[in-house]
Amino acid sequence: MTQSANPQPLPERPSLEQLRKQAKELYTAGEFSTLTAAQHALARRYGFSSWPRLKLVVESQILRRLIQERDVNGVKKFLGASPKVASTGFADGSTPLHAAVEANSPEIVTELVAAGAPFDTKYASSSHTALSWAITVGSFKAAIKLVELGNEPDLFCASGLGLLKSVEGFWVDGKLRPNPSKTGSSRYSDAGERLPCPPTRPEDVVSDALYIACRSGHLDVARWLLDHRADPNWRGFMGGSCLAWAEFSGNAELCALLRTRGASDELLDSEFKSTPKLFGLMILVAWGFWPDRLRTRLSADPSVVHSRGGWGTLLNAAAYNGQIESAKILLEFGADKTARNAAGLTASEMAASQGHTELAKVLA
Repeated sequence: MTQSANPQPLPERPSLEQLRKQAKELYTAGEFSTLTAAQHALARRYGFSSWPRLKLVVESQILRRLIQERDVNGVKKFLGASPKVASTGFADGSTPLHAAVEANSPEIVTELVAAGAPFDTKYASSSHTALSWAITVGSFKAAIKLVELGNEPDLFCASGLGLLKSVEGFWVDGKLRPNPSKTGSSRYSDAGERLPCPPTRPEDVVSDALYIACRSGHLDVARWLLDHRADPNWRGFMGGSCLAWAEFSGNAELCALLRTRGASDELLDSEFKSTPKLFGLMILVAWGFWPDRLRTRLSADPSVVHSRGGWGTLLNAAAYNGQIESAKILLEFGADKTARNAAGLTASEMAASQGHTELAKVLA
């Protein structure tokens, strides 16, 4: 018997107990000769080839919800009954360990590793392990816990964590060890093709490490890498240069160092088409994770609220990404609601075009 051609969607918060109850009802109603047959029929009804497959998917969804809610005790109890799920990937290509570091929960990281979650599984088609993902999203408490639990950082991760002694250890007698990075930034060619991650050339691997050190604001590591052939104009994620990501970090001394080593203030990123100084603000606005940092930057120089890149203004970036809090902060500092982006849209029109109805009203 094949699975249903028009499967029913699982409930928003699926329950194994409820699914078992449904299967038992099918069996007791006499529709199937055994409970196992009823379970398999129910699995096919929901679009799965077997009951074990349905069970694993539901367990994964339950575990992910517990992680996102930062329910440490719930995760511990759940893994005690179903430890296998700690090593099971999610539908988006991530793993429970990726979810735990995204939640920046060292306690849940500890429980997952104890249940057998592997360190080196990559996130979908990227080269991000849980450790490199933690550094990329700024979850440094979780990243440090991974290292404490035995996840040895490569050059890319050691640079992102600011571990200068570890970084120095990748050079032996003045020469870079072979294959020092297993992870790296997600980069694309002008044609949109994914570039090798980590890069293939040693000098590019060192420059990629400089990018993540700059993104995390680590001055001493950046200086070491610049002294060892890193390119200050290397383009990392979103085509942002090392200087652009240093501007994002807010480390003025690091930005000054990069400029003295030849970093250009004219290189535009591939996302916002902005100079390095504006790129840092664009990220704060578009991602919306650091409202206090955004407010601090604007307080230091209120005039930057009127800055614009080739793509548009800071307010347009907030509108496109549905960032209501970012938009409100920008408006507080005098952002122009009528300014249009490269497509000729105001911030309100852009928000509406992206389905951000509430934000569109705020900007109207």
